[in-house]
Amino acid sequence: MENERKLQRKSKSGRRGELSREELLPISDDNTEIEYTFEELLEIFIEDCELRNLREHTIKYYRSELNAFIKLLKEQEIELRVSEWTGETIKRNVIMYMKEKGLKTVSINSRLRAMRAFFNFLEGRNLIKSNPMKDIKLLKDRKRIVETFDNQQIKALFKACDLRTFVGLRDYTIMMLLLETGVRVNELVGIKTTDIIWEQKVIRI
Repeated sequence: MENERKLQRKSKSGRRGELSREELLPISDDNTEIEYTFEELLEIFIEDCELRNLREHTIKYYRSELNAFIKLLKEQEIELRVSEWTGETIKRNVIMYMKEKGLKTVSINSRLRAMRAFFNFLEGRNLIKSNPMKDIKLLKDRKRIVETFDNQQIKALFKACDLRTFVGLRDYTIMMLLLETGVRVNELVGIKTTDIIWEQKVIRI
């Protein structure tokens, strides 16, 4: 009687005969036969990024840009399945649409880079039959000449720091580090004391 109860409980809590799409992924030879939604593919891609231990900032960038990409298609009432997206879809409904909305070249290219990483991953995992980003190139961006500070302006910046105070000394050190090393601001704020090798006068970024 006790064994019957156990079997009944197991039957009630047991799974259905069908495997989920996530469970089919590692055992299917041809994943292109499975019709995944964009959201499912995005989560598979993000999970792979996390497994590869990519920076949190990079993963947020991928998720944000790819969600913005699908939003563009929804704005145009385009409800194509992922398998139906082509290079023309990207050119007309992504690139041209963003240009018409007045987005800057750097913003368009940033989104295209995320899309390229996403679709290259899907192609590599055999999750799509054709890669719509295969022949899509980044837009040419005319680089503007960035005006730099002259020596007098740099001296004025350093003189503005009151070295008798903690804040002044901190700001002076930050500006000096930026000037001498050329590190990015987000790299600078991430520096810890353990990243400084005092004996070699080196900072690990």
